[in-house]
Amino acid sequence: MLEEGTSIGSYVIAELLGAGGMGEVYRANDTRLKRDVAIKILSERLLEDADAPARFEREAQSVAALSHPNILAIHDFGRFKNMSYAVMELLEGETLRELMRRVPPSSGRAIEIGLQIAAGLVAAHGRGIVHRDLKPENIFVTREGLVKILDFGLARQVPVPWTTDSESEASTLSNTLSSRVVGTLGYMSPEQLRARPVDHRSDIFSFGVVLYEMLSGRRPFEGETSADVLGAILADEPPPLSAAGSSVPPSLSRIVGRCLEKDARDRFQSASDLAFALKAVRVDESAGDDSGSPPVVAEGVDTSSSLAVLRFSNMSPDPEQEYFCEGMAEEIINALGSLEGLRVAARSSAFQFDAREIDAREVARKLKVKAVLEGSVRTAGKRVRVSVQLIDAVNGFQLWSESYDREMDDIFALQDEISRRVVEALTSKLSAPPKEEAKRPTTSVEAYHLYLKGFHNWYKRDKDSLKKAASLFERAADEDPSYALAHAAVALTHTNLAYYGMEPWVARTKVNNAMSRAVALDPAKPEVRAVVGLRRMILDWDWAGAERELKAAIDANPSNPLAACWYTLMLAWTGRGDESAEVASRAVEIDPLSPYTNALFGLGLVSAGRPEDALKALTGALEIDSDYLLAHWVLTATCIALGRPEDAVPAAERAVVLSGRSGFYLGWLGWSYGVAGREDEAGEVLGELTSRLAGGEYVQPTSMVQANVGLGRSEKAFEWLERAVEVGDPQIASLCLHCLDPLRDDPRLQIIRERVGIPTPRS
Repeated sequence: MLEEGTSIGSYVIAELLGAGGMGEVYRANDTRLKRDVAIKILSERLLEDADAPARFEREAQSVAALSHPNILAIHDFGRFKNMSYAVMELLEGETLRELMRRVPPSSGRAIEIGLQIAAGLVAAHGRGIVHRDLKPENIFVTREGLVKILDFGLARQVPVPWTTDSESEASTLSNTLSSRVVGTLGYMSPEQLRARPVDHRSDIFSFGVVLYEMLSGRRPFEGETSADVLGAILADEPPPLSAAGSSVPPSLSRIVGRCLEKDARDRFQSASDLAFALKAVRVDESAGDDSGSPPVVAEGVDTSSSLAVLRFSNMSPDPEQEYFCEGMAEEIINALGSLEGLRVAARSSAFQFDAREIDAREVARKLKVKAVLEGSVRTAGKRVRVSVQLIDAVNGFQLWSESYDREMDDIFALQDEISRRVVEALTSKLSAPPKEEAKRPTTSVEAYHLYLKGFHNWYKRDKDSLKKAASLFERAADEDPSYALAHAAVALTHTNLAYYGMEPWVARTKVNNAMSRAVALDPAKPEVRAVVGLRRMILDWDWAGAERELKAAIDANPSNPLAACWYTLMLAWTGRGDESAEVASRAVEIDPLSPYTNALFGLGLVSAGRPEDALKALTGALEIDSDYLLAHWVLTATCIALGRPEDAVPAAERAVVLSGRSGFYLGWLGWSYGVAGREDEAGEVLGELTSRLAGGEYVQPTSMVQANVGLGRSEKAFEWLERAVEVGDPQIASLCLHCLDPLRDDPRLQIIRERVGIPTPRS
């Protein structure tokens, strides 16, 4: 045992918390980050076991590969005086074993705990990690009720099978797995006991044992000797849950029974499917739902008027498949958007939620919808499996669910089929039939995948991600030259890059070529018209043309928040602040949980002379994403408008850090330093920008304008303003946000405004 005060690197031992088969666990203080942590040290008696250190290190590596609220986080791993140790988050609470002894959970509480365990297993299995020792001692419940899966010491990383419907796939896995029998008797699956290959479905069996024990207070397989227990697991059916005198809904009993099937092929085939089933039978104690009958829509409850489609869960081992999951959900959103009488929540807001971690009723409350569509996607080679369920968010009941196994070539037909089934589930409540089905934007699966992957990167909005998105969109357009949306996306992304610092003359050529193709292919497409409007505003300073295109895009598709956001920018930059705030407020109604819409609402309010209200909107944006670049940028201008430059500086500094010291944001930082009276730091920023110019890097002239205005150097500022007009610097329009106030009375500024078509801001 280690004594109090022993130092292990930067960790100082405080006290022993407990000991187990693998070693001791101590409370310690992390002297670098000033926090308490838990340190697990491999037991000395295991050092003679050649496999123990490797198993211990494997646990650390397994957990470190995961990042999920329902899995114990590991911070560090190393060696100390021939001892292996792992540094983990310190938990306050009790194990599930201790909780069950103290207060046996109700059916409802057992389901809530089970859902969190399942969510953790979804994350682990998605990485190919099988726990192999799931039991109450390895499940921790914090004081706040958060469930954590512990002790991946027996975890095994295996190939994640796409499907397990055939013997051939099971035999393929056998070559990768050890035949050692590992685990805890009583919780081990039949295949573990037989030393046969195990995969994620073994954890589902163990989960069933744990859930059975929570519901009944006893294990499903018992005996006087180990041999008796082993025989019961291999051959016996567990006693009915009702035999223990517990009041368990029949539907929940069926879930437990399916988890405990002897043959892995008869169990739930994924933890995601298990979670779906648990959600569908969640006990609503206030309603007294314990019938176990198939869910039905309550009489008089309209679940069809509004719907949210959540981001589909990625059940594949490749994290890059996230883009495909997002795209699958987004295409269904677009298809359902054509249905008369149905309001579909915007993508950005709906995708804020993870179906594995949140109750559908919570989603409904925040998005103001009455039904929620959840799904999971598993891909392997050219095969895809999609599981979907539609939830009545009023009572949490399942309205419809289905799983689909398809070839990837059938993906468009699959999206149509899922959309059609959702419509059928809601059709009795709809007031009108769906519109005529729109033409598919592309028939190329490869082009479609590249397009989806491009937008997966585009939504991140940092410069590197935008460059990657542009490359992917270009490849999609090359794959299918008739794909209008891909060409429009190329134009969109290069327009964004121009605004944030790409040489505008380079960007303009790329944008014009792509835009010409998109317009020639499908000029009436709302997405195409919206990008045309953005291009005319950012690169051409054609404000009337931009307004015409953006309004047309909004009229054609009122549920698309991007066109409304870009119209907000145009109105703000042309001095129409009140209109800007009004349009932005509608964008927030469409997409309430998007940091983008909330940040631009703040911009509209600032331009309308309402900085106090803008501050509230920006606070909301940063609550959604504390590292959202655009929100920090608008916050900088808002604090200056409020007369609080000392608060503008931290916002500008944060934006510079998040952007990797982008010249675009350095200009705003230099300006805010100067306005705050921190001339030395403003001078350092100007020096950095000047040095970059001298080194041959393109620096936006407007960034030089801002840095010089902050330092009170008016003549230099005008020199750079002239340069900004000459090169067509897109950022010049956004300088209306108080940046040029010190130059406001100079007639040269009015001349420059007239040259770019921007009216003088109102007093």
